[in-house]
Amino acid sequence: MFTITATLDCYLLPADGAAAEAVFLKHLEDPYEMWIIAYSFTLVPMIDEIIANSQGGDPIHIYLDLSQSSGADEMPQLKRLVAAGVEVTLGTSPAGTSYITHTKGLVCNDTPPLCWEGSVNFSASGWLQVNTAMVFFSPEWRDQFVQQFNTLRDYAWSNLRSKQLMKNPPAGVNLDAKAPAAPDGQPSKEKSPTKLEAVKPAKPKGAVRKSKPAKKQAARKC
Repeated sequence: MFTITATLDCYLLPADGAAAEAVFLKHLEDPYEMWIIAYSFTLVPMIDEIIANSQGGDPIHIYLDLSQSSGADEMPQLKRLVAAGVEVTLGTSPAGTSYITHTKGLVCNDTPPLCWEGSVNFSASGWLQVNTAMVFFSPEWRDQFVQQFNTLRDYAWSNLRSKQLMKNPPAGVNLDAKAPAAPDGQPSKEKSPTKLEAVKPAKPKGAVRKSKPAKKQAARKC
């Protein structure tokens, strides 16, 4: 946990959806180094702006939930980003592949650093849903966000290498990063971190387990 002091511009969607989307897209034009962590990533004007910005500005680093690589709407946009040379890493929570990446945040090395955080997905429909978004300036938040980003990126390239769309890892990635301990203090139980394992559905409560028929025993004489 950490504490910041900042003045926030707050948006409550859908009432502020149009205004929030316009502010979000406007900040993507900033020519400074940028870090994005997100779940859904399909907003076409966003993809267009990131590609345009990456051609002449500082690097843009993106970490997305692994599910984005299997969607019919998501995959074409991800391929556009990678083809344009934008850094894209796909991953899950380091707590295990059953847990998603659910942040919707951005920081940019403006002076002071610009920060975006909220519940709204970066998609066309996100701004029409009941969501929140906040924009503020905070060096402390930027530092913590970038530190978490680097940890996530190291984890994904070390443990989910086969799931990446980029051929080579970004510069500075630690390819020997191990999955951190689970919240209970025990190591994350991942048999094969390069492969997503199917989760067996839990048995409904009250279900009766079938027992094997007992073997017939010879009658005992008294």
